[in-house]
Amino acid sequence: MKKLRTILALSFLIIAFSISLAVQSGDFVVSIVPPHKEGLFVEFTSIGYSFGNWEISTQPLFDIVGAFNLKIRYFPSESTVFNLETFLWDPFFINKAYLGEAVDPSFQTYILLNMAHIHNNTILGPIIVRPYLQSALATIFLPGQSEYVSVLVARGFLSNGILLSKDFEVFGLLEGGMLINVWQSQAPPEDWQSVLEEARRQSQYVMARFGGIWYYDRYSGIEIGYRITLHGHESPLRLIQGYTFTDWIYNYFNIVFYANPDQRISIPFITTDYYLSFSTKF
Repeated sequence: MKKLRTILALSFLIIAFSISLAVQSGDFVVSIVPPHKEGLFVEFTSIGYSFGNWEISTQPLFDIVGAFNLKIRYFPSESTVFNLETFLWDPFFINKAYLGEAVDPSFQTYILLNMAHIHNNTILGPIIVRPYLQSALATIFLPGQSEYVSVLVARGFLSNGILLSKDFEVFGLLEGGMLINVWQSQAPPEDWQSVLEEARRQSQYVMARFGGIWYYDRYSGIEIGYRITLHGHESPLRLIQGYTFTDWIYNYFNIVFYANPDQRISIPFITTDYYLSFSTKF
């Protein structure tokens, strides 16, 4: 309860601080990649088709390594997006497709990842509020042995920002997540529920971020900030925190350091709690 009060107090201070600094309202940059024009579209990493408010696309570069994928986006308004993304990864794809190796059917493994999120931008006077809710369902299955395990995780963040100038925004953000459930093909042990409850408790984490974003046009920006872990320093979900490419690199090095504590190195803005990101839209 004490930690919860601390988190709520921090949220209030972030909002109060933002209001006190606000110099204008209105001309915010929405943190949503806008929909494409109707018809076929091709980008650097993806190809898809737009039906107006609906889009379907895929990233062929992932197909090269056996991570077949599909993305569906729906825009009910300019300030809200629903996103559904699916990856089916064959870890032995490179060995089979490029090296001509045979894989024992009993060891053939597939990894299915389904992610869904809703993201919104709401302007409240001098503040823009950006909630983001995500569910991620990861399944590992071995068809040759009729075995599988599925893990469902929920994450999200709530941020608010204010404009110090037309092109510069300061923000504060709270992010959190936890394990929701686990399913498996094998019969669970008798104490499974108590084990699952303990896993849920251990998985909970809360992080805070604050910083600034410079928008060099209406579609792109550079974010610089600092992240703090408020709760869940030992949570395994701490190793998958964040939502941008910069966060993924940070998480990768954290996983490496976790497995090899003696090999920890510091790369400014990459492996540090202060960071630089060019990913400002979802």
